Amino acid sequence: MGNRFRLILHISVCVLFMACLEKTPVPLESDPEPKPIPLGDQGSHPMIFRNVSYRIPTGTILGEVRVGRKVVDEMRWTVARSRAYDFNVSVTDGLRNLGYEMRDSADALFDPTGEVKIRYIMAAVLHTVELDFEYEYSRRRQRRIEGVGTADVEVEVQLYDAVAKKTVYKRTFYGHGEDAGMKPNPIISAVVEAILKSTTDSKFVRILSKNSNHAKSAKPSTATLDLTACQRSESFRLPRDLPGALAAVVEIQVGSIRGTGVLVSPDGWILTAAHVVDDAPEIWVRFESGAQVRATLERSDAQFDVALIRVEGRSFPCSQIRSAAQDLAIGSDVFTINLAQGDDMKPSVARGVVSGYPEYEGKRWIQTDATVNAGASGGPIFASDGSVAGITVLKGYGFGVEGLGFAVPIGDVIRYLSLDLTDD
Repeated sequence: MGNRFRLILHISVCVLFMACLEKTPVPLESDPEPKPIPLGDQGSHPMIFRNVSYRIPTGTILGEVRVGRKVVDEMRWTVARSRAYDFNVSVTDGLRNLGYEMRDSADALFDPTGEVKIRYIMAAVLHTVELDFEYEYSRRRQRRIEGVGTADVEVEVQLYDAVAKKTVYKRTFYGHGEDAGMKPNPIISAVVEAILKSTTDSKFVRILSKNSNHAKSAKPSTATLDLTACQRSESFRLPRDLPGALAAVVEIQVGSIRGTGVLVSPDGWILTAAHVVDDAPEIWVRFESGAQVRATLERSDAQFDVALIRVEGRSFPCSQIRSAAQDLAIGSDVFTINLAQGDDMKPSVARGVVSGYPEYEGKRWIQTDATVNAGASGGPIFASDGSVAGITVLKGYGFGVEGLGFAVPIGDVIRYLSLDLTDD
């Protein structure tokens, strides 16, 4: 009897001991969370985050609310709006912190061009949400007090190329968020976490990185390029001969982006701004006659925002380049021309004076009070003799500032692009 008792006791102790072991499992190694992939030293193409769209049927049960251990309510999806902009600031700031060139509507207030220029549009679709809320109960107050909410979401991230006019990226990510308080809202942090996980995907980074070859971009060149210079009559004067000047100005269209350029050689060489044509899979040029032809990007200097493109052909109407050694005197008359005002708009011409030659970040500018409209980027600033004195790249405005334009002096344009214009 004593031996049997000891055997039962031994087995009971072993079972008890085994049970205790089962409640303390050996921790398993888990895969580490993927980290954002570096963009590269050139950063990203400009991008804007638009919104989050909802694809959740109204009435869908998302989770439950507990006070202590008691379930007091269930949560259903009741959002009537199909889109939300509550996530925009958080996503924009998160991507900026990772080195992405993010734009938003506030940039238009301070950008010298007065425009928000972007290459890619980012958006997201919220497909599923799982929520859980747990509150503490105060017996003294006879009501629930602060609680903790958690959210798990499934989000599809999309990228739209505004130049190619097509969606170039789609992938689904999962996010988890937590929040505490009287009215916790964990959905925002969960959605933002999911969206920012896109930066761990090599395809996403490759599309947006300027270091990649996703889009074609001409680079600055040190080899001199010889161009046949345009010749004009010495009697050419503005505004009398504006029709002749207008004939040399072209509209440039790259996807939904429109800019301006000027023919500086009868062989189809056109000067414009780099931000108008850089990284463009297709460049279209429209002449005063209405004819449209394709152009190729030959040279570009993004640092100084100037570029050279070319259309095939000969005997194009063109404008003479002003000598690099002939800076216009402050107070001299200048003319700006803008063709990019829409298909039904006529060319706009503005007259002003040279206000000065300010320098900023190692760059020298022509400042003028001649009106520079949206779409005038890359267009010429003409001197009164019809010669091209500069290429417009910036528009300045703000409190106490109205109608200021800034151009790269033509001598600097020639130097940056390593051009040599010679007589035929």
